[in-house]
Amino acid sequence: VSGSWDNTVRVWSLASGEQVRRSNGHTNAVDAVAVSPDGQHVVSGSWDTTVCVLSLARRQQVRQLNGHIRAVLTVAVTPCSQHVVSGGNDRTVRVWSLASGEELRRFVGHALEVRCATVTPDGQHVVIAIEDKTLRVLSLASGKEVRRFEGHAHAVQCAAITPDGEHVVSGGHGRVLRMWSLANGEEVRQLWDHFQEVWSVAVSLCGEHIASADEGCMVLAWSTPRGLAR
Repeated sequence: VSGSWDNTVRVWSLASGEQVRRSNGHTNAVDAVAVSPDGQHVVSGSWDTTVCVLSLARRQQVRQLNGHIRAVLTVAVTPCSQHVVSGGNDRTVRVWSLASGEELRRFVGHALEVRCATVTPDGQHVVIAIEDKTLRVLSLASGKEVRRFEGHAHAVQCAAITPDGEHVVSGGHGRVLRMWSLANGEEVRQLWDHFQEVWSVAVSLCGEHIASADEGCMVLAWSTPRGLAR
């Protein structure tokens, strides 16, 4: 699934490379997409300030989530496929019901824009990356911040959580990947090799590999440092 500055969301066949779906629900650039874990929906966030929900089975947009007042830069779906998390230029993080489109919770008070949001495997917390150089762990149940990771010297652009829910990997303008303990917020590793800003990071389902991409179009694959993979 891909989103583009041509305002579209497209679904492609992995086997053939052919486009199998196209959604034109946004009126501005699409900066974020996520697939629900049950494989039923695609969620997208756009510079038009909306979050759209596309049904893969019905091949059409089924819902539009309105509330953000500036560009939506990140979207995620909880492991239960019942809730959507979004964040962006309005410096808020919002939690929505995927079924009804109702806004259920709003996290405010961030000094700068929210660049990335990712949900922990147990569905209890969301980790957000912010332009103020921090990562924050928010409780989806209480609406409170429970932990803050500080150490990046520049804006944080991306974050990913290991499948066991024990570590977070983050990157940004500082060209370094940092690995953190979710339990206590301590930095446990640094990975250097990028020459430009890191824009995206992902962890394999087995937890043994990390992939990261930077502004210079370089994609690096890493083996998870010994002691972090199980």
